[in-house]
Amino acid sequence: MIAIAILSTLLVAASAEYCYNDVEAACSSRPLNTDAPLLANCNAKYGSFESLQADMQAYANANIETSFEYLLMSTHFGNYEVNREGFKGLYRKLSDKAWDDAIDVIKFIAKRGGRMNFNQLPRFKKNGKESRILELTELNSLAKALDTQKQLADEALRLHGQATQHSKQDASVAHYLEEHFVEKQADTVRDLAGHTNDLKSLLGDRDASVSVFLFDEYIKKTL
Repeated sequence: MIAIAILSTLLVAASAEYCYNDVEAACSSRPLNTDAPLLANCNAKYGSFESLQADMQAYANANIETSFEYLLMSTHFGNYEVNREGFKGLYRKLSDKAWDDAIDVIKFIAKRGGRMNFNQLPRFKKNGKESRILELTELNSLAKALDTQKQLADEALRLHGQATQHSKQDASVAHYLEEHFVEKQADTVRDLAGHTNDLKSLLGDRDASVSVFLFDEYIKKTL
């Protein structure tokens, strides 16, 4: 008798997870003796997205934070004293890309039935010295940008690994990360690594200021 009662309780609990049962209960002539919201299960959530949602929110916020950092770098190199149009354009392009990526992640979260939490802090920490954006030289700025992109890429790979784990497996999240981040970030990291090493080699010439000017012109033409 006790076993039957336990089984009945489990069946009721399981049935409560379906939207159909929420609708049936809401439309019933019997009053509902619960403070739970109506149609609580009539949402777009499925799979293991619930356990991955916080990490996705943190990744969106990481891209927003990165976008503002790149925008500040772009402003620094675009002022009348520094006047590096190539670096200005490069960091403005990276800023716009990070902002678009953040919006895209937020849209994906909403698509899967979640909500964005802008208080969810990014999972990776940055070096305190990196906050001195207005003191960066051209080479230092490229090094900072490279480190930032590698951190974003590593975080995307970590999220992908989470989505492919047996306990949190969600093929939709894994596919989304592969399609929108993994390959594109590999290209961005490679480009920034190339710029960093090329500029470092040019600074070894006798007239480094001319080398930086020509490199800035090169970047401007490639954007």
